Amino acid sequence: MKFLCLPGAFGSAKSFEVQLAPFCKELVSDGTASFYFTQGTVPCTPPLAFTDYYGPPPHYRFIEFDGIKGHDILDRLRDFPDGVNPEDVMRELMPKGENDARQNIREALDTLYQTMEDQGPFDGIIGYSEGATIAATMILDEQRRLTDEGREPQIKAAIFFAGWPPIIPETKQLVLLDESDYVIGIPTCHVIGARDPYIHGAMALFNVCEGDVAHLFDHGKGHTIPRDARTIKELGDTVRKMIVESG
Repeated sequence: MKFLCLPGAFGSAKSFEVQLAPFCKELVSDGTASFYFTQGTVPCTPPLAFTDYYGPPPHYRFIEFDGIKGHDILDRLRDFPDGVNPEDVMRELMPKGENDARQNIREALDTLYQTMEDQGPFDGIIGYSEGATIAATMILDEQRRLTDEGREPQIKAAIFFAGWPPIIPETKQLVLLDESDYVIGIPTCHVIGARDPYIHGAMALFNVCEGDVAHLFDHGKGHTIPRDARTIKELGDTVRKMIVESG
């Protein structure tokens, strides 16, 4: 299976390839998968406190915000809200009425579709954090294109690391279980960390995926990508099962 790989905010294709290297090595070792890394098109600068974590520039994002302080979701993460369930938390974090803040969802999708045409075909997609949001959004958009335009979807399976729910490009609102009928119907693997302070985002994404083929893998750490050998082997086996389910 050939995966298109999308980094998180402030990432790049090169840095994400480094982050994902142990996982890729596990799946390449037996011919299970191959990987192509891409990145967002919106230049950005990480917060000063995290420059070492994100590595040297350039840095990119997929989603462009309107520049108003407080509209960017990353500005709010320092005061991540509590809630009864993941959907309540995401509503508080991303209130309705601020949809104009997320300006370029359709442009980001169009760029990825061009990458898929140029570098594909692809069978699967991998996204980390913001990249997971865009990956999930594209899966739903492929389902829309099948219904509206008769275009067969390329993506048959998805892996989300520390994911977030998809966004409806036309309304720029989050897709949440208790507000929407949208369902990601392909096999998915949700790689979460029990100590991730933003785990509600990952669970809100999990909740809009078809439960019978949605795999939840907890590496027990934070908002990170696992790299230790034992965890990578276990994750590789889970992904192999998901690939079999994708047909």
